[in-house]
Amino acid sequence: MSDKLKKPEAMTFEEASEELDGIVKRIDAGEADLEAMMKEHARGQLLVKRCRFLLEEAEQQLKTMEVQELE
Repeated sequence: MSDKLKKPEAMTFEEASEELDGIVKRIDAGEADLEAMMKEHARGQLLVKRCRFLLEEAEQQLKTMEVQELE
């Protein structure tokens, strides 16, 4: 894992999900020692949180648009 990683809160959904996919693949492949995999897992948790936040935000925007269309 690089020391120059972008902060999850500054990432787009696509960036976060792409990095998360890479983390899952590396953990599944067992490419690193336990300590490195634990750091990857922690980073993955932050990325999952970011993706969920962005999806919830998009869902809320869609609901708002639907209400505006009904008015």
